[in-house]
Amino acid sequence: MKCLHIALTVLLFVSHLTCAIAADRPSRFKQPEEVVAWLYRDFGWECFMSDHFYRDILIEQPKTVLARYFIPSLSNMIARDRAFEHRTQKLGHIDFVPLFGSQDPEGASNLRISRIPGTNRVMVVYDQNGQSDIMEMQFDTIKTRKGWRISDIHYQLRKSDISSAMKFSLRKLLSQPYE
Repeated sequence: MKCLHIALTVLLFVSHLTCAIAADRPSRFKQPEEVVAWLYRDFGWECFMSDHFYRDILIEQPKTVLARYFIPSLSNMIARDRAFEHRTQKLGHIDFVPLFGSQDPEGASNLRISRIPGTNRVMVVYDQNGQSDIMEMQFDTIKTRKGWRISDIHYQLRKSDISSAMKFSLRKLLSQPYE
C-alpha cells in the first residue's frame, strides 16, 4: 500500500510538472523566430544528452506534438518516416538529429538563432568540433491560423578542411521514395 501511495504521489508530481511546462509554451507563435526558438527549447536537449532513455526525441513525437512546430504536410512526412522504420525495421530518411543536421551533435556549441531580415526565414548556426566546422540551417516558416509554423529546414555544413559544402533540405529528403 505504501508503494502505491508513493507511486501515485510521483505520478501526480510529474503530471503537474508537465502541465506547468506546457502552460508556459505560447499557444500561437507570433514571430517566425519564436517557433524555431521553442523547438530548440523543447527538443534541443538531444544535442547534450547521449542517453535518450528518459525523454522522447523529436522525430518520435506524435503528429499532434509535431503540429505545434511544423505545417501539417511536414508533420505528416516526419510521422510517415517513423512509421516506415517501425513497420519495416529499416532505416528511414531521417538518420540524424533534425535540429542539428548531424548524426552526432554532441560537439555542438555556440548556437545562434536569428531571423533573416525582411524574410520569413530563420537562421540557426552553431559551431561543431570547436570552431573548425560550422553547421548552418535555415528554417522556412509560414504564418498559419495557429501561428507561425516551420515548412522546411535547409542544411549546410561548412567544413574548414574541404571547399565543397554539404547541402540538403528536410522536405526534399522526406519526399524521396523508400527502397
